[in-house]
Amino acid sequence: MQSIDRRRGISIHRAADAADMAETDFMTAPEPPPRGALEMQARLGDDAAAGSELKVLVRDAGGFSLLHVWFKGNYRLPRHTHNVDCMYYVISGSAIMGKQTLRAGDSFFVPAGAPYRYSAGPDGVEVLEVRHGAKQFDIKLLDDGPDQWDALAGVMESNKVAWSRQPVSPTFLANRPSEADAATSG
Repeated sequence: MQSIDRRRGISIHRAADAADMAETDFMTAPEPPPRGALEMQARLGDDAAAGSELKVLVRDAGGFSLLHVWFKGNYRLPRHTHNVDCMYYVISGSAIMGKQTLRAGDSFFVPAGAPYRYSAGPDGVEVLEVRHGAKQFDIKLLDDGPDQWDALAGVMESNKVAWSRQPVSPTFLANRPSEADAATSG
């Protein structure tokens, strides 16, 4: 990832260069995670992350950071908070927040410390997360009891096969070079 050098002006950040969130220290892990989250992780193993993909597109470019988040169909987030404000923009699919359904072009703002959760619609949801002035942020999982974690585990288990058939988000798929691109660049 590249920072802006104001003397040089414009900087370009390619989707292909985005780092997996897990490979960075941009979001700190919840400490301590709720017991139900630990039990769910033990139950599901590596499958717990199969329904999501988080990419750090830009980190601290002129004070702004940009994440691309893809939650596959029916993925559910647990109720949680972050220690910094965040603006979310839906690129594709839909996100369900309570009784509200947000679709491509919709956005929502979550202030620091505000608890929230949402679920991806049946076709999943791609979201851009914009933060300003955050060199790092945290996530605090809020423990709503064992029913929350059982429900999340059930969603993950029932969608495992469908999620395995979706290895790349629609946006990142569109950014893969085609055979025609490869032929003209060589």
